[in-house]
Amino acid sequence: MKKITFYFVMLFSITAFSQIEIVDDFDNESNNSVPSNWTGDMEAGISFVCDGTGLTAWTFLPAGQSASLVSQNYSAISNGTALTASFSYNIFERTSQFPGAQSTAPAADWGSLVLEYSTDGGTNWTAISTIDSSNYTFVDATTCQNVNVSVGSIADGSDFQVRFATNIVNVTGFRTVVLIDNVSITQVADTVPNCDAMLTSPLNGVTDVDTDLSLTWQPATGLATGYKVSVGTTSGGTDIVDAAITTETSYALSGLNYVTEYFVTIVPFNDEGDATGCTEESFTTRAEPIAGATCSSPIEVASYPFIDVTSNTANFENNIDDNPCSSSYMNGNDVFYEITPTTDVSVNIEVNGITPATSNRAGLMVFKDCPDSATECLASDTSFSGDSRSLLDVVLLAGNTYFVVLSTSNASNTFEYILSITQNSCINPTINSVTAISDCDNGQFTVDVDVSYLGSATSLTLSDDDTTSADITNITATGVYTAGPYASGTLVNFTLTNDDDSACLYADSAYFYCPPTNDECGSPISLTVNTDDTCTIFTSASNAGATQSSADPDVCASTTNNTNDVWFSFVAASETTILEYLNIETAPGFNTGGTIQATELLEGTCGELTSLSCYTTNYVTFTGLTIGNTYYIRNNTRLSGEYAQNYDICLRNAPAPPANDECANAAVLTTSTDETCNNAVTGTTVGATLSSNNSCNTEGYGDVWYVFNPTATAYYEFVLTRGETSPSTYYSIYEGACGSFTEITTSCNSNSEQVALLDSTSTYYIMVQSSQVGEGITFDLCVTELPPAQVNSDCSAAISFNESPDATGANRISGNLDNAYYSPEGACSSTYATIWYEFTPSLTGTYNFELIRTSGSAYYTVYDSNVCSTDLGYLGGDINSCFESGTDSGPVEAGTTYLVSIQASSAAEFEFFAYPDPALSLASNEMDSFKYYPNPVKNELTVEAKSAISHVSVHNIVGQKVKEFTPNSVMTLINMNELNTGVYFVTVMINNSKNTIRVIKE
Repeated sequence: MKKITFYFVMLFSITAFSQIEIVDDFDNESNNSVPSNWTGDMEAGISFVCDGTGLTAWTFLPAGQSASLVSQNYSAISNGTALTASFSYNIFERTSQFPGAQSTAPAADWGSLVLEYSTDGGTNWTAISTIDSSNYTFVDATTCQNVNVSVGSIADGSDFQVRFATNIVNVTGFRTVVLIDNVSITQVADTVPNCDAMLTSPLNGVTDVDTDLSLTWQPATGLATGYKVSVGTTSGGTDIVDAAITTETSYALSGLNYVTEYFVTIVPFNDEGDATGCTEESFTTRAEPIAGATCSSPIEVASYPFIDVTSNTANFENNIDDNPCSSSYMNGNDVFYEITPTTDVSVNIEVNGITPATSNRAGLMVFKDCPDSATECLASDTSFSGDSRSLLDVVLLAGNTYFVVLSTSNASNTFEYILSITQNSCINPTINSVTAISDCDNGQFTVDVDVSYLGSATSLTLSDDDTTSADITNITATGVYTAGPYASGTLVNFTLTNDDDSACLYADSAYFYCPPTNDECGSPISLTVNTDDTCTIFTSASNAGATQSSADPDVCASTTNNTNDVWFSFVAASETTILEYLNIETAPGFNTGGTIQATELLEGTCGELTSLSCYTTNYVTFTGLTIGNTYYIRNNTRLSGEYAQNYDICLRNAPAPPANDECANAAVLTTSTDETCNNAVTGTTVGATLSSNNSCNTEGYGDVWYVFNPTATAYYEFVLTRGETSPSTYYSIYEGACGSFTEITTSCNSNSEQVALLDSTSTYYIMVQSSQVGEGITFDLCVTELPPAQVNSDCSAAISFNESPDATGANRISGNLDNAYYSPEGACSSTYATIWYEFTPSLTGTYNFELIRTSGSAYYTVYDSNVCSTDLGYLGGDINSCFESGTDSGPVEAGTTYLVSIQASSAAEFEFFAYPDPALSLASNEMDSFKYYPNPVKNELTVEAKSAISHVSVHNIVGQKVKEFTPNSVMTLINMNELNTGVYFVTVMINNSKNTIRVIKE
């Protein structure tokens, strides 16, 4: 950031002194506008800056385009001395115009940026500096580079102007950004500077100025090299500051008196001498704040108990927002209480009776030093609501100054309160750390306890909850004390107690686990496979203390997996084996959670193992095993961090598969004839395996099969009623024969009701599959024949309707979703029934569509075509989803037919109509001469009219507004260059009438 904190403006000498002086950092400009005193294509902007804040002049160009920034021509301005030019710049590409775009180095031979000057009104130009790929290296988007050039003398009395010209030749990304900032083009002064360094903060005559402040002023014209600052309490006085010299445009003052007028004189100077005739300015300081309103005037807490009854933050001021607690609860009025203890003290700070008790946003904080300069936050208690806040056992050390602060998270909130600060009888000691020291050769560990503070005790006792160790007594100095030893896997709870007052203590804990015996692949625990489909035989194990196996890297590892892997082995007794983790518990000392285990199945020799599969569930199905082969199991906690578990692990043979495990043995399903599913079949996926006919090919799933031959061509409803909800279970419907299927259903992950139109001459198969992360489920499967469908439940049989003339809906249609079924066109939802309509508008422009729900919850959408397809596009405008309701609008073209779908997930009745926007009939008369070109368009779309175009908006195909502006002219150019290729809708307003046109961007 710049040393000065106010904004530079363009400086140019037009007074009695003549010399070139163009200085601009663009910070005082309006965003997205050409800087004042300049012309050209570059604009001031905040998107990319050189100094961390403020604005720069910038442009954003594709290949083959150029831009310039030209100063005004200053007539007869030169004083004949040497000219120096300097500026900051940056050049880089953006990968796209969308959020998430990256800034990268410009392309090779990207082009050039040239600074040049003219002394003949812009007829001829002389280069000052040229930047191109030969002398520019990109650093990053926030690091600007600097140019400083000695130009030489400019003839006395010459005109002068400068321009920056950039030409972009090659771009590999989206566009190239060129930034310019901190422009300084000046001659050597041959006269004293002008006396125009006027205060910008505080302004002349202002009252209520803080007693600690920084004077800032606008830079003087006339090439000032410094300033002499004088401040006094009388006109012309210098009793506060006497001609202090600074090269900056600010000067800090502190400790001024309240309600006092101060007089300021700022005299610019350079090598030619001091400016003359400078104007004195003045300001008056604020009234003295009440005690507690500021750090400099706090409420002092000198003794305990300290009680401040029925105070209110409304009586104080909002002076400080920043604080070392990084808390947002210091944005309102602040109340400061100061404590400067002469001896160490422990206090309880309680705020009660907070009114209002709800939505008060009250905060209680304790800082070492004033929060505007403090670096230490001792404690805080903040909450949106509640009638109390408290901080207990806050230790304040002698010789320091502390501030207890009450405030809020909102500048408009205040609250009443009662503050109580009481001293505790003693000060708690402190343990800085507890560190376990391993002794795994003996299966144990010790703990180094770092006692960092004795509190108010003369001596301390360190005790624990382990009966095998002795207390450490008579601790009279800080330092590290060794406790133990303790058996591996022990959680030890320590208490450090004040021998003089047992109420003061400090508690901490430590634990340590030596690596388990199966920590490495070379020493796995051998597991016995249960052959009776039970877990009668199991092994108790733990991954606590386990270390990462480097010889056999975990190929299943992810950022969510722990590195505490342990090893097991087994000999396969069947091709499919079930692994279960049972009785999983958090190992003592570790964080609670992470009970889901990660498992990897491997085969081969330790150090050269082949990973076969990865799992992240506590029920695992190993498939494709070779009977008699030895396999390895790697176990670790699925959650990274301080997590570990004790568990029982069991291997067992898989249950026998159901009789209909394969498509060839599909069980017969018949049509149910009543609503109770009287012919439903009961089935199970327990023991099911994945079959080759499962087109979902869902690895880790087992499936069973049913065959159905409909007796009539009709719509049929299939219902799967699950006996259990876990593991995940879905079903799919196929047509054909085993090994040669056509999918009827559109999803592999459905377990809800499915409706399909079936042919009586075809055979259908239903596949039910369950995830093998569980044993499987039992279920009922039912199919019933449905009544014949409405005619327009099929998209190809859409019913035409006429538009209504206006919002009264004279030509409205009414209908219901009875006997309507899922339609794949439009692909709104497989659980929704759909009926179809179509209409052809008589006008071009915006049409309104209104759905009135008579009963139920129907939705509608309008498509941009009348061709039935699964990839129909939405109309656009407000209509951009399947679930429109009420009244929405979109752009249409006269004579084009559009499909309308109305859908619902349950019974529904509705009325629906479409009508042109009221402005269209007027627009047809008042917009006769409206024209636009070219279409398709690549760069700019021209729109012309006889009357002024008051408003233009551009929407993309999904209805998002991408451009909007108010030209207020009879012709306007719409920059389409930065838009993606596709269809856009341009809405033009003329004489309060709107017309929407469809434009193709190439």
